[in-house]
Amino acid sequence: MEHTGELWQEYDFNGERIGNGLVPGECYKTGFKLAGSAAVMLYRVRNKEIEFLFQHRSKSLRGNPDKWDVSAGGHINVGESKLDTMVRETREEIGISLDRSRLEFSDTYIRGDILINLYFYDWTDKEDSFSFDDKEVEEVLWVKEGDLEEFWPKLKPQILEDEVFAAAMKYKIQQLKKSWK
Repeated sequence: MEHTGELWQEYDFNGERIGNGLVPGECYKTGFKLAGSAAVMLYRVRNKEIEFLFQHRSKSLRGNPDKWDVSAGGHINVGESKLDTMVRETREEIGISLDRSRLEFSDTYIRGDILINLYFYDWTDKEDSFSFDDKEVEEVLWVKEGDLEEFWPKLKPQILEDEVFAAAMKYKIQQLKKSWK
């Protein structure tokens, strides 16, 4: 996806907003600033079986083409809140609207030059009405908890190496199972 005219919100290493924005493509050359991003994992429970939604990135993308990724995510634009980013990116990438009040904050952490804000969203009682209008995503797939280990190697390299993301997924699974008791 082109980022013409976009400015990404920059952060310091304490997670505080700083500066007037980072130009996409140039932002990773700063060394002492972080580009802000937000990601969401949709999940649903069917007959006490947990499933997570992953998106298959388009083959035409420059970054991580033809790889599987989180449900939706992207960079925070200057002046945009984390929640607004989640709502915008989810609408752009998989064509659905999220209720901001139902976004479940999981963690904020640094990976390389990116400050990541991770959320979960319960899609259990929602209808699957995904669309891929911006051509960034080719398809989505619900992956059952029991199939995650086999599916994991298909994810883009940044997620494969992301221990915080893996721990957040495991914790969400534990939370859900604990709530059934």
